[in-house]
Amino acid sequence: MEMKRITIFATNNTVASGIIGFLDVFSFCNTYWRRVNPEANEDLFECKVVSSHGGDIITNQGIKVPAIGLNTPSDILQSDAVILASAMVTNKSEFQTYLHDFDPLFEPLRLFAGSGKPLAAYCSGTLILAASGLLDGREATTVWWLNEMFQRHFAKVNLRMDKLVVSDGHVHTAGATTSNMSLALHLVHILVGEQLASQMAKILLIDPNRQSQQPFMTMELMASSHKDEVIWNVQQWMQHHLTEPLLLDDIADKFALGKRTLIRRFKKALNETPASYVQRLRVDEAKRLLETTSLGLEEVVVRVGYEDVSSFRKLFIQLTSLTPRAYRQRFNTQQYEFNSDNCCEAELH
Repeated sequence: MEMKRITIFATNNTVASGIIGFLDVFSFCNTYWRRVNPEANEDLFECKVVSSHGGDIITNQGIKVPAIGLNTPSDILQSDAVILASAMVTNKSEFQTYLHDFDPLFEPLRLFAGSGKPLAAYCSGTLILAASGLLDGREATTVWWLNEMFQRHFAKVNLRMDKLVVSDGHVHTAGATTSNMSLALHLVHILVGEQLASQMAKILLIDPNRQSQQPFMTMELMASSHKDEVIWNVQQWMQHHLTEPLLLDDIADKFALGKRTLIRRFKKALNETPASYVQRLRVDEAKRLLETTSLGLEEVVVRVGYEDVSSFRKLFIQLTSLTPRAYRQRFNTQQYEFNSDNCCEAELH
């Protein structure tokens, strides 16, 4: 089999584990390939890191990673796949710095995209891909805590936040930081085949069935770039009154706004309706209770302002991709031994 050339685009402040993770996966592929094909004359993958400034990069942890530059933008066409490494980005200002640092790589990025060969990004790298215009009209996913900022600036992208890895044609995107391992397996599958990808999943203990980042999302950590102080106050008030009905008319009166004005300003600030936001707040609080207490589902539902267990369970599944019971079993930090008296058994009836 002909060797595949992988290029990783990176800037200073790149998250170290992203680059190293990809290099490790492809290195393990080479080791395994030579073991089962001792007659092979060359490795299966050749990887190189290309920096925006043409030299070694310094990661967000101050680690130096060897990197090279391109002699000409068209040199990138020698690659069989290009991956955008993620920089450390938690807000708009940090993204602007990342965008500025990446600028010299936009020309080769767009040239490579025209080749139709696999182009991949994960975490904050998906925002760079979106900024290039290469995601316009495509389905993609992104890092969950920058979801709102992504939607605000790149409205032409069809975001699929329910997915961990999304492929649209030859463009592949993945979610937050460690989704890079799932993305690496995905690329191995595309470039070499399912059998090798399956073996790497076993060797590296990467769950090939991890398909969603929804269970990991928490509103507390989501970056918000809006500057509407009134809506910010509404958000805080909602957070502290989840057990109440939270009727739209009451909220509008509380903050001296007309109902239509409240909806309009809320959607402008957060790109969603007040009702949708409250639903996510309630599910987020339910997740916290399932993680940290042994409360039964009926009590959890009451504490987050719902009465109907069945309807809340459906909403919970919609927003997390898991049942309340499955979520508790996966994320509970207290290691409770649950039984039919205290472990969300109500959802089974």
